[in-house]
Order: sequence, then C-alpha cells, then structure tokens
Amino acid sequence: MGIWSSLNISQRRLLAALAAGGLLLLTLTGWGTLQYLATITTPLAVPTLPPRLASNSSTKTATAVTLPPRTTATVTSPVSLLVQQFASARAASATVAAGFTPTATPPPPTITPPPTITASPTPTPSDTPTPTATAGSVWLFTPQPTPATSWQWLQWPEASYRWAGPLAGHTASKLGLHVVRNADANVMEYIRRVKPAVIKSVDDVGWMKDIKSISPHTILLGRLTDNQNEFWVEKMDPAEAADRYIEAQLRRYRLNPWIDYWEGWNEFVPTSPSQMSWYASFEAARACAMQALGLRAAVGGFAAGTPEYADMELFLPALETARRCGAIFTLHEVVMPQPGCGVSYASSQANVMIPGAPSFPEVRLGYLMLRYRYWYEGYLKPRGLGDIPLVISELAVGGIAPNDPCNGPGGAAWKPYQSWWVQQGIGPDGPRAYVNLLSWYDWEMRQDAYVGGAAIFTAGAVVPTDEWYQWDLHEVILPLTYYAVQAP
Repeated sequence: MGIWSSLNISQRRLLAALAAGGLLLLTLTGWGTLQYLATITTPLAVPTLPPRLASNSSTKTATAVTLPPRTTATVTSPVSLLVQQFASARAASATVAAGFTPTATPPPPTITPPPTITASPTPTPSDTPTPTATAGSVWLFTPQPTPATSWQWLQWPEASYRWAGPLAGHTASKLGLHVVRNADANVMEYIRRVKPAVIKSVDDVGWMKDIKSISPHTILLGRLTDNQNEFWVEKMDPAEAADRYIEAQLRRYRLNPWIDYWEGWNEFVPTSPSQMSWYASFEAARACAMQALGLRAAVGGFAAGTPEYADMELFLPALETARRCGAIFTLHEVVMPQPGCGVSYASSQANVMIPGAPSFPEVRLGYLMLRYRYWYEGYLKPRGLGDIPLVISELAVGGIAPNDPCNGPGGAAWKPYQSWWVQQGIGPDGPRAYVNLLSWYDWEMRQDAYVGGAAIFTAGAVVPTDEWYQWDLHEVILPLTYYAVQAP
C-alpha cells in the first residue's frame, strides 16, 4: 500500500505496463509489497453455480458487460445485517467542532494539547439499532448521532497496560484490527473486551467463526490472496473474469460462511482509463455474481493515495451496481505520523489536494488521510450514492508522501517511529503514541455515518523474521483496548 503511494505516476504506469504486457505479473500483497511472479495458468475446478455463472466456459467469446437491470431488489439478509452494523451508535453524524486545528507543517518538538471542549454526555452504545426502511434502496439507514466534541489527547495511567473492560455492548470506536494470521492470543481477548466495529483477516479466516458468538455485530472481512490475475485486464471479458475469479475461490467461501464480506483484488492500480473501466465492470459483475450465490462482496480495495480524482469517476458504475447488489466499498488509508497533519479544510494546499479535484471548504480532507471524503463529497453524494457503506480495510501509519513535511522521519511501519514520537510529545511511549494518532483518525471517521470502521494493519506477525513484523500490533493491543473501552 505505502510503496505504491510513494511512486510517481510514471513509475506506476511503467510497472503495471510490464505486467499487462505479459512480461511479468505484478501482485500486491498486504501493504504494497511487490512480488514478481511467473505467469502460470492452471485449470479451475468448476463448482455448482447459478445459471449465469454456469453458462460461462473457457471458450466463451468476449462480450460487452451486461449489468443487472436497475430494479428494486429484495435482499433481506444484507439489509438486516447492515442496518444492525452501521445504524448503531458507532455511526456518527455530528458536525465537527472547533478545538483541534491541523497544520501542513510539522509541530514543534513539544506539542501542546488542545483545549478541552465540554460536550453533552455521550449515550451508552446499544447493540439494538433503530433502522429506517426506505423502499427502492438497499443500504439506506438512519445513523445514531454522536454529540459534537473535539479530539483530545488521551490520558495514559499505568492501568492502560492492563486489560480494560469488558464492555457489555460494543465500543463506540470505529477502529478494529487487520489480522495477517491467527498467531496472537491478544487479538481474541481484544475482541471479547471491546466488540470492535470491524475485523479483517487474510487467507487465515477459519478462526473468525468464534467472533460471531462473541460479537455478532462486528463486521467480518475476508480476503484470499490467490488468483489476482491482473494479466486478464483488457484481455478477457470482465464478466467472464469475475466468474472465473469466483469459481477459483468458491469452495473456500462456502467453508467460511461467517465472513460477512469478501474482498477481491488487492490494491489494483490501473494505468489507463480503459483499465479502470475494465476493473469497474469486473467489480460490478463480481458483486452481483456473489449476491446470486448468497454471498456478499466488498469492491474497490484501492491502495492509499489512489486512485487519481478523474479515474475514480470511471469506477462509479461499479459502486452504483455494488450498492444494488448488497456490496460495500473498501479502500486503504494511512494516518500521518503527526496528529492532524496533512489534512485541512483548505483542499488547495499542496500536500492536501488531489490533482484535478474541486475544493470542499467545509470538509476536512487530505491527500493520504481522509482521502475517502473526496470520493463521497465529489462523486457519491451528488449522485445519490452517498449511503454506500465504506470500510477502511487497511489503516497504518504513513509518512510516505514524497517531500511531505508531515512525514516526520518517514516510513510506512509504526515501530521505527517510536522514539521520535516520544521526543515529539505525542505519547509516553511508542504504542500509546500510536494509539493517540489512531484516536484522532477514529474521531474523524465517527463524523461520517457511512464509514463502518477501519482495520488497523496488522496483527499476527509476531515473529521478528516475519515481513510484517515492523507493523505488528502486539504491543499496541492493550492500550488500544484501553482507548476503545473508554471511547466517548
């Protein structure tokens, strides 16, 4: 994720052009690790499929994508699930109050906490939402408002390194965990005590069955890393490609019915408008084919800092179709290594603006952090699609923008920042400083009712030789639990 964000457009296009030309297959795994794999074609087992999927074969000639007619679908399970998951107290619609003003330049060595603003008492979160059914739309719901307040520095008693809770209901926080493998007992203890908004796991998804009995309202995302065949782009009909992709994964989907939403390709970076259009058709077809199989898709999966503003317009047909077929929208973001740095209400700032994007003077947004607001304010809300639920399926620290004054010492993993954060006064130690930064992002997410949660990257990489060890959250989970239990 971070590596793609740090490349310029020419570098991105060169790498992806090599992949598209068949010289190599560029696969993105996790946070943008580049792996160059030989292109291998293997026969796919064909399970029992609904008529549209079963009619496809390897000899099918390419045809234009025919998306489902725009009719009102009756989708009881997804509606019920999302009303419960997103129309609860963790969905916030309050306006942002003054009290914390981010800047585009690094803070001084000692950061002075912002003034405390007293807000009305926060209602106790409830696991029983009050949905509003609206005919003709799958995803409409009425969020529970959160009282307006400002972000505040966390107070860190020694108790913050002991297990807090457990909560009777779910946490008011929208933060959750990304899990690369089930190798850390702290993960399940965190889930028991916090009942988080979202948990995502990659490949190793069988353990997630137990989460539903502990926290039935937690959104469970799964992603399988096989079969990201980017050489299909513009060489195969996108609907045929979607069918083949699902066929290859279907057995594992069926073996793990507790997964609420399945992501598809990870951090695909189109290098031309036609590639983005192909990908939009692929994701649209995948969403509706999954629904026909009784499954739910998560579409998008874009890397932090992507796509470009004009390219996102080409992806809108996928989001419109996904909304009708019970899917959600996922993408990746970063939290800058300095609180609130790199976001502003003045989107004309160089390190905040996406080239070609309009200005939204009443909305705080950024180039890498809160970039999703560009999509909702600029494209989705004006088109009546602003209620499609969004999950940030990977969230990590990201001092990765070239020449950005917000980078601090720079890097995409949290552990190397620890001593610098302490020197800057961001926290008493590395893990609690990181939770301070995450709490700022959480406070911002809670202003957006359409955001279901964010999965912090990553847990389960506990062995020092693991490629994701510098991201591993083992030391962070205890203070994160302390924050989630008391989240206002």
